[in-house]
Amino acid sequence: MQLTSREKKVLTTIIEQYILNAHPVGSRIVARESALALSPASMRNTMADLTDKGYLEQPHTSAGRVPTPRAFRHYLATVLAPGDLSDEARQTIRKSLDETGMELPDMLRQASQALSSCAKQVAMTLAPSGHDVRWRSIDFVSVRTGLIMAVLVLDGGVVQNRMLPVAEDFSRDDLIRFGNYLNHHFVGQTLSGARAQILRELDGAGKRLDRLYRHALTLASATMDSGDERDLFVGGAGHLLDHPEFTEAGTVRELLDLFDERSRLLELLDRTIEAGEMKITFSNETGGVHSPSEYSVISSPYGGDGGPRGVVGVIGPLRMDYAKVVPAVDFTAQVLTELIRNRY
Repeated sequence: MQLTSREKKVLTTIIEQYILNAHPVGSRIVARESALALSPASMRNTMADLTDKGYLEQPHTSAGRVPTPRAFRHYLATVLAPGDLSDEARQTIRKSLDETGMELPDMLRQASQALSSCAKQVAMTLAPSGHDVRWRSIDFVSVRTGLIMAVLVLDGGVVQNRMLPVAEDFSRDDLIRFGNYLNHHFVGQTLSGARAQILRELDGAGKRLDRLYRHALTLASATMDSGDERDLFVGGAGHLLDHPEFTEAGTVRELLDLFDERSRLLELLDRTIEAGEMKITFSNETGGVHSPSEYSVISSPYGGDGGPRGVVGVIGPLRMDYAKVVPAVDFTAQVLTELIRNRY
């Protein structure tokens, strides 16, 4: 539905005032801030038309209006011009990440903290899927009769420990040979590539393989089939309480449920990886948890170019200051991509 130039100006003014103050915006404020030479009656009629078109709503008995998700989507698509991130913010984010060690989890945890501090929102960093991370080494340790622990180390210092029940006992030398064989053949491959090759060898040539190497492949397959846990690092959860939309306990609880329902949140963030670019998603578009207050997720992929890929982003009220938050998310993703490329 097309908006007139007057409606666009009024709507933009209401959105920007709502971002600043988090209060319903009345016709007097719009008249003052928009510089439109409209009579009070014409201004009220224009706001009523925007309400009828689904861009504004009138909460309770308030004389003011608040923008709907549809209004914010229009604003992002046609009006928003993200500003430049300040030099101070850039230095803070880069310095914070440069000072982390070589362990990828430490870097991602720090990225959430740095982004949260800069954006004044809850920040989150999703670790890459183990499928996309390259195999560094695997070792097996006998725990007791019938039980072996596999220690799989991936690029970036990601370590996956798996307890594997076995039907027969293996000597310490056997376990060392298993590890040596697997590391010789699969080091440097992505976990998904190694898994596929192992399954092909077991399926097509398992019976022709040396007994010890067949055991090695079987143990490696069990190690990688034991799940693909993905770490989600969250920083600045206390920022939720900085926003009037989330001051009620029930509202905060429902929003925090997003972090408990990992499958829905991971699905949302994985769409960013699939898109290969920054995404801004509103709560009414997720098909997930309902919240009494609308929220927004700004997310951007990091990594790639054959290396591990993850997502960094923020979650906050629908009225976030997108002009400031979008460049903060984008820059954090750029720094993470650069560090991963250089270090791993």
